[in-house]
Amino acid sequence: MNKQTIVTYIYFFIMLLDVLGVFFPEVIQRRYTTFFPIPVLFLLYMVSVEKLNVYYSLALLSTFLGVVFFNIEAYFKLGLICYAMGVFLYIIITLRYVSIISTKSIFYATIPFLIVYLVPLMLYSHAVQGEIFNHIMLYVFCVGFFFLLGTLVYINQPNRSNLWLLYSGILFVISTIIHGYNMFFGYVALLQAGVITTFLLMHFAMYKHMTMEEV
Repeated sequence: MNKQTIVTYIYFFIMLLDVLGVFFPEVIQRRYTTFFPIPVLFLLYMVSVEKLNVYYSLALLSTFLGVVFFNIEAYFKLGLICYAMGVFLYIIITLRYVSIISTKSIFYATIPFLIVYLVPLMLYSHAVQGEIFNHIMLYVFCVGFFFLLGTLVYINQPNRSNLWLLYSGILFVISTIIHGYNMFFGYVALLQAGVITTFLLMHFAMYKHMTMEEV
């Protein structure tokens, strides 16, 4: 069993622990398990490629800082900014494919993008406090734009690597929508488990895309 396989198992084992911590908080402390997946994913990336992509590495760092600050109430806004920066760096990575995107595909993909961006805007506008609304919409816009780019790239160049990119965008949208519901309309343990699962699978899908591009 090589290093890549071992670290992959560790990543999914920690993800499982984090999910179980939602249902069994007296046994598994999520205040600890929630901080491990992203560093482990970065370790997995390190053992999978010969040369690190700077933007991807910074995206994982920003995401990790987002996790840290998001779990400290006083730094909630800073956590959102770090999350948005992580997604923005994913966008920068994806923009390298902009030359393959056709005008026609942009027209078709704009409709799902508007749905992804406008639906949370309409659903959460009355529930979100005004002082953090702009921060949340910045994050949602980055997620929606990343999903748009991933969709366009796969439509214009369908292959296994870009399929992982598409998966990443779709999972990111799902994670963002259900997380918003859980935060502003009432906590549901099952939804929280879904947030954790989709969030970590999204980052794993992006990792798969990055490593396939390095081959």
